[in-house]
Amino acid sequence: MQKISSKVKAEITAIYDTLRGAERKAADYVLLHPQEAALHSITESAGRAGCSEATFVRLAQKLGYNGYAQLKQMLLPAEAAFEPETLLPYGDIGRGEDSQAVLCSVFHAAARALDDTLDLLDRKVYEESLSYITRAGKILSAGAGDAYTAAYSAYLKFSRIGLRAVCPADFDVQIMEASGMKRGDVLLLISHSGSTRTLCQVAETAKAKKARIITVTNYPLSPLAKLSDCVIRTAAFTKNPCNETVAKRIPELCIIEALYISMLQGREEKYAKMLAAANEELRKNKF
Repeated sequence: MQKISSKVKAEITAIYDTLRGAERKAADYVLLHPQEAALHSITESAGRAGCSEATFVRLAQKLGYNGYAQLKQMLLPAEAAFEPETLLPYGDIGRGEDSQAVLCSVFHAAARALDDTLDLLDRKVYEESLSYITRAGKILSAGAGDAYTAAYSAYLKFSRIGLRAVCPADFDVQIMEASGMKRGDVLLLISHSGSTRTLCQVAETAKAKKARIITVTNYPLSPLAKLSDCVIRTAAFTKNPCNETVAKRIPELCIIEALYISMLQGREEKYAKMLAAANEELRKNKF
């Protein structure tokens, strides 16, 4: 089987369900024949895929590239990536696997999600998000279902260093908090799918108040992503036997941890002082 850059594979997988018929033909050709696509002209690739040259250009642009030529340059992995042990497949966890196989599969899926997220992450977007959070008057963190645990983690970390942060679990309270936001405040949304209706309503409310919206999501063309000022992308695709994505919260938590530590490493010494004061009080609760 031909090898394709894990970055491009993750990018295509993230938008595949939004592609139209002809665009899917182009995407399928790139996924199945990356070496030919990287070497052949766009005319030849379009002929083999059964679609137009314009379709390949549209696909490249949806993936975030300037054009198909730039996508071609990214199609093949670096030489080191050809080593078998470095290639962790997106193969889903099937039914009937024994507990030891499941254990290895879950850890491999988490490792792959972290590696691909780091490879996919736009560093300029990360820095912009960090800047918005650092300057925010208020930070509203929100998530639905188990994504709330990641949003709550952000709240705990930011409030621990003295930032004005809130993270209500109730949708009505989320809307209420969003309605009171001001220009320069930040709404931080955690949503794997980017399609949760209630979070979209919270985002629309915050946007009307001129707040900055940062969304951590797996899908860059999702409704939440389209409402956001900054989209920090994750790349978790492996499914368990119940069709749930494995380890999808792990990249989200790592992004939050990175933002938190980046703030502590910054010029604002007050964060470090606030953290030291909080830690001193927390020590009173330890034996």
